[in-house]
Amino acid sequence: MISLAESSPTKLSPEETQRLLDEVELRLIEPEELTRWEEEVESHHYLHDARMVGQTLRYVAVHGDRWVGLIGMASASYHLRARDQWIGWSEPQRRQRLLFIAQNARFLILPGPQAPNLASRLLGLCARRVSADFERLHGHGVLLLESFVDYQRYEGTCYRAAGWERMGRTCGFGRTGRDFYTEHGCPKELWLKPLHPQAAQILRQADPLPAPWAQQANTPPLRNALYAAELQSLFDLFWQLPDSRSRQGRRHSQASVLAVATVGVLAGARTYAAMADVAAQLSQSQLRNLRCQYRTKTKSYLAPSETTIWRVLSQVEAAALDQRLGEWIARLDPLRRQAIAIDGKTLRGAWQADGSQLHLLAAITHQSKTVRGQRAVENRGAGSEIAAVAPLLEPLEIEGSTITLDALHTQQPTARFLVQEKGADYLFTVKGNQPALRAKAEQLLGGSAFFPSGRDH
Repeated sequence: MISLAESSPTKLSPEETQRLLDEVELRLIEPEELTRWEEEVESHHYLHDARMVGQTLRYVAVHGDRWVGLIGMASASYHLRARDQWIGWSEPQRRQRLLFIAQNARFLILPGPQAPNLASRLLGLCARRVSADFERLHGHGVLLLESFVDYQRYEGTCYRAAGWERMGRTCGFGRTGRDFYTEHGCPKELWLKPLHPQAAQILRQADPLPAPWAQQANTPPLRNALYAAELQSLFDLFWQLPDSRSRQGRRHSQASVLAVATVGVLAGARTYAAMADVAAQLSQSQLRNLRCQYRTKTKSYLAPSETTIWRVLSQVEAAALDQRLGEWIARLDPLRRQAIAIDGKTLRGAWQADGSQLHLLAAITHQSKTVRGQRAVENRGAGSEIAAVAPLLEPLEIEGSTITLDALHTQQPTARFLVQEKGADYLFTVKGNQPALRAKAEQLLGGSAFFPSGRDH
């Protein structure tokens, strides 16, 4: 935010102005200069506030031994509609790559002889070095700068002269918590300055990012994405499951712990520790909806720990848990007629008691990529996987859905089970391993179908 010191400045001659613009230097302040820097901002900037949030850099512009200007850079705003639309990135990309944007949070031309174009000159000097300074002090570079101008006070002429782009006015809201905003009634104009010719393309491109940005990007924390009603429905889903734990020492209900673990998995957690991390980020209202333990002494809800989550998941009946989760996910999906893929996969690093690797057969929706159900396949082999299809789909509501399977499952018993017992349709694959069926398909379909000429198809 720019501010010109309110005084009656002495105007320099054209020669003095040019000398000042040529000789002015912009540098980071020394630690012992911090107090003076803050006092100058609080005295002369119209906000009278030197505080900045996140990762910060403080610059001073000097001409000889005189301070002529101050610039403060800070972490970018969490949400900015115009900026985010200009970049075109997704929500996960924004959380991962927001560190590559810096905000010009304070900009002040100090009292004294004034020179035209001094403000744009300082902005230009800052743009040339700010990425390297961020990388040296904070471990990452910067691709884009943002700033706000109070349009009732200033026109933003210096930003335009320095190559910044005006993006329009903000809505006049300020952040008061994670994803919570309140209206402050002071909308400002947003200006952006790309520091790289392809800044927007880099920020929104799919992984992996080009070097060095890929190594510097944040790993965004896993976060709950369910609404309050969905959280409540999770607890209701599990509360009737039998609890095999001893009553002595119980602090959390089994249903609450299972609901919290499910929230963690849906957020992307793959370990007990990651599930606990997601749980620790839940708000008090979210913990209340999940019926977590209420502590009367502190008048707050307590999220289950990693140990508690592990203990509950290791003792609950896996088949019953899996069936209930599949039903719950199906209710959340607005599409009644789904396409469901049946796919088998051997889990790397998962070994069973007999020394064999664990092989799972899963039913996964095409649209939302959610697992409707899964079942361990005993005695890994073609026959075992074929036999596991019916037990996998038996408890699922799949009437009207289309089930897709690979050539291994192109079997008459499977087709009869899907159509006659479950009321579903199927899409089978026919390859050269069933020559009679393929020949019949070619005869019936004739020229209306294309048959690849590759091996075994």
